Amino acid sequence: MKEITRRLYTKPVMLGMALLVGVALVIGLFVTTKSTAAANGFPVMAGNDEFETAADGQTFHDFEGKPIPAGFFGSGSLAYGELVPLEGVPLAPGSEVDTIIQRHQTVFGAGGSTPLTMTGLSLIASSPLTIQFNNGQQTWSEQWNMAVGLSAYKASTGSMTINASTFDSSLKVWPKFTFTRVGGGVPPLVLDTGAPDGPGLTASDTATIDSLEFAPRPTATVAPAPCATIETFEPVSKVGADTAFVDATATSTCPPITLSAINQPWSNCPGFCIPVPITEEERWARHRPGPKGFKAQQKAGGVAE
Repeated sequence: MKEITRRLYTKPVMLGMALLVGVALVIGLFVTTKSTAAANGFPVMAGNDEFETAADGQTFHDFEGKPIPAGFFGSGSLAYGELVPLEGVPLAPGSEVDTIIQRHQTVFGAGGSTPLTMTGLSLIASSPLTIQFNNGQQTWSEQWNMAVGLSAYKASTGSMTINASTFDSSLKVWPKFTFTRVGGGVPPLVLDTGAPDGPGLTASDTATIDSLEFAPRPTATVAPAPCATIETFEPVSKVGADTAFVDATATSTCPPITLSAINQPWSNCPGFCIPVPITEEERWARHRPGPKGFKAQQKAGGVAE
């Protein structure tokens, strides 16, 4: 009797366990399939990725590596080698987007690649640079705003490899720096690292760029800074569709800033979407913007770590 009872109870228990295992297998298969489908949003169509850069200290250029040389800001100015935090300024009214990267080709499967071009960049120093002067008889300081955008001469290009759920990218950025003295009184200084035969920008060149203006400004003055002693990062200008870059054979004495992003996540929103802030950096510069809508999420306190 005891043996019969044991068998009667044991059989339902074994059947129950088998049912649970079967359910677990079905759930596991569903989750795996769903996860693969979510990440596998191929083909990834060519298009623009738009970003917003917060004033959180995560984006910066460090001039310690290659200081701005003495005399750059005028007679008696000392070399400048400080870290400068950067933040975004919208490229267009009604938007917070300050960085645009164009993917030129459709990627049909994991491991495929596409050329990139940075077509919009608009960042400024979060606070003015304090420049020290010494003419041998007296010392003083001046405050200068700094804005950096895309070169009017050379395109900032690179490539991106899109994997099943991550991507790797590399961009060679040719920045244009504009320094404007607080209070005015002198023309702004402009250094375009993509200019042929060294830095330089003429008044006629500025007409092809929608530049961030701190105030109405006089004609830009070519900054007397050799690129061999200054190597810097990004912000302030939007390259318009009618902007013409110098012929590809033109050379520059200034090295580009190579920004690399490795193993960054993406998702299908649908389409290619970068759901978390992207980090692109080299030793002396870092650009850490978030996706479009990032600043609104920040204000609402909903930004994911």
